[in-house]
Amino acid sequence: MIINGVTDAKTEMMDCQPEINTQRHVYQVDTLSANNNVPAVADRRSVIKKPPKKKWKCTDYMRKTIPSIDWLFLNYRWSQDFAEDTMAGIAVAVLNIPQGMAYSILGNVEPTVGLYMAVFPVLVYALLGTSRHISLGVLSVLCLMTGKVVTTYATEGAENDPTLGGYTAIQVATAVTLVAGLVQLLMYVFRLGLLCTVLSETLVSGFTASVAVIVLTSQLKELLGVDVARRHGMMQVPNTFFDFFDRFHTINWATTTVSVITVTILLVYGKYLKERINSRLCMPLPIELIVTVIATALFQVTTIAQDYNMVQMGEIKSGLPPFEVPPVKLFSAVFVDACVIALVAYSITMSLALLVSEKLKYPLDTNQELLAQGLGNVVGSFFSCLPSGASPSRSASQQTVGGKTQMASIVSAAIIVVVLLWIGVVFEPLPRCVLSSIIVVALKGLLMQVLNFPEIWRKSKTDGTVWMVTYVTVIMLDIDSGLLIGVVVSLLIVFIKGILNEVHVLGRLPDTDLYVRLDLYAVAVEIPDVKIVRYAGSLNVINRYMFKRKLIEVTRDYDDAASATTLTVTVIDGKNPIGVQRPARCVVLDMAALQYADAAGVKMLSESIESLVSDGYDVYLAAVPDSSLEYIRCNNDVKSVRFFPTVHDAVVYHQCSNKKNQDSTYDTQPSKTSILP
Repeated sequence: MIINGVTDAKTEMMDCQPEINTQRHVYQVDTLSANNNVPAVADRRSVIKKPPKKKWKCTDYMRKTIPSIDWLFLNYRWSQDFAEDTMAGIAVAVLNIPQGMAYSILGNVEPTVGLYMAVFPVLVYALLGTSRHISLGVLSVLCLMTGKVVTTYATEGAENDPTLGGYTAIQVATAVTLVAGLVQLLMYVFRLGLLCTVLSETLVSGFTASVAVIVLTSQLKELLGVDVARRHGMMQVPNTFFDFFDRFHTINWATTTVSVITVTILLVYGKYLKERINSRLCMPLPIELIVTVIATALFQVTTIAQDYNMVQMGEIKSGLPPFEVPPVKLFSAVFVDACVIALVAYSITMSLALLVSEKLKYPLDTNQELLAQGLGNVVGSFFSCLPSGASPSRSASQQTVGGKTQMASIVSAAIIVVVLLWIGVVFEPLPRCVLSSIIVVALKGLLMQVLNFPEIWRKSKTDGTVWMVTYVTVIMLDIDSGLLIGVVVSLLIVFIKGILNEVHVLGRLPDTDLYVRLDLYAVAVEIPDVKIVRYAGSLNVINRYMFKRKLIEVTRDYDDAASATTLTVTVIDGKNPIGVQRPARCVVLDMAALQYADAAGVKMLSESIESLVSDGYDVYLAAVPDSSLEYIRCNNDVKSVRFFPTVHDAVVYHQCSNKKNQDSTYDTQPSKTSILP
């Protein structure tokens, strides 16, 4: 068929559509099991042969616990991979320098702490981790969360004057790190790697987007040089903006100018030049490091910072940090915050690691990741480190440059050690507004996640609700409170969805054995005298009455429709009718989507079936999952119900039974006349 010169593709497709033709007997579940020698439930355990357990040797445990034994000490391809890993390590190191110093500001600790985090946790993870490409170290979300705890428990000025007593900022930070690491190790011991799924991708997206707003707000003071106190706790963002506008007259225009220039350079490069330049280089151009070096050199040879009262980095300690045990007395005070930080760090890191591993087709061990990250934090806490996490930008750089293994992280850590020993002091003249500008530009992707909300809402109202609730509560209340509310709402939605059930009436697609929802498929037709009801969801103590109510509703509709059907009246020798016969009515319950049934749910199912049977219905259960079949049969008091492997088996069985009954009636009655009631 051609319409306006266009071939009717639909007709052609139907002409060549393949067909399925099959003939078989109608089966009930018992017959099907008997014909195929399926053992009874009580006998299945003895039939199933478990594969013999592998005897693990000590070396097997060591290789599983320390994956680097395989990839580094036994199977590393030095001639093929080392050059690419070295280039990737250099790329990550040049990103770590500005990011480490910048994100340390969020944690309210010295700039070198971020560089320490690029060494100690990284080396531990390289030996114990199972991801080949993630880059551990500073992460804005974790530094900000730790910074809040530092502000709460640290004594101002304790670093310079030990006589003040209390705890220094780095002592509080390392206590949080150690407790977070111990929590992750405890999760590893109890095999709780799947706990990362508590924070769904939607929740993490809303959480990180809202934290990005908090980070941006916290950096206004550094970006513009406004003399305001840093806010923490409830209503942090609204209060900060109020203070900012109230103290706007104290703005430092030199600081603002440097910030605007730095942000403009980074944004223009990222939007217009990054792809062109990086396509011609063997590794990404470290624009953040270049800007940092140029700014450092400029303010080293000029007196601009001193003339306009710009805040500079100040003294930067050279060398590696000393070994120091965090104060044990602080553990109880920071325990709750550390638990939240541990869960957030693991969830974000695992999300990134799973994304990369799925892309590059290699396995991850979620529990081993807990060991690697937890031990990395424990070791880092003794060397002045904050809780560490995987950075998207550094991990992407490590993977795109061509890194093959965690050897890239080892190379990066070695370069950072060199910086700490001899080069770090060079950055002392650098204005802090330059690092704040780097932070703000790095947050661009997280801040722009708010533009994804309409798409999230369009695809799923529940996901959109979780995203918005998390986003708003974190910004308006606090990081911990907002995250807790987001998790509770997410779990509540999962719980509600778990107890909700759906009951739909099915019809048959003409000339097929496919049964679909009547409200979705206009061409589907209902089988005469058969009401097919699909049940989807669990059947438990919570939703059992909901199931009964919905089943009554659809069968009541069936009763109303049946009242208008044709009756068969038997007439003998032209006399008055001696009897009225209505075809047997049937309800087929399609239970293929049954998720779970408990005792209370099965009892309600039995009562509902008994009620239908007493009303004159034949009741069939079709496609009951094996996990619930025997449980329903053993706890079902209604013995007249039949079980079928498919809906079509039940329908054909009922039609054949009706036809047989009608044929026997034909044999005993002289004539039949159909009339409307």
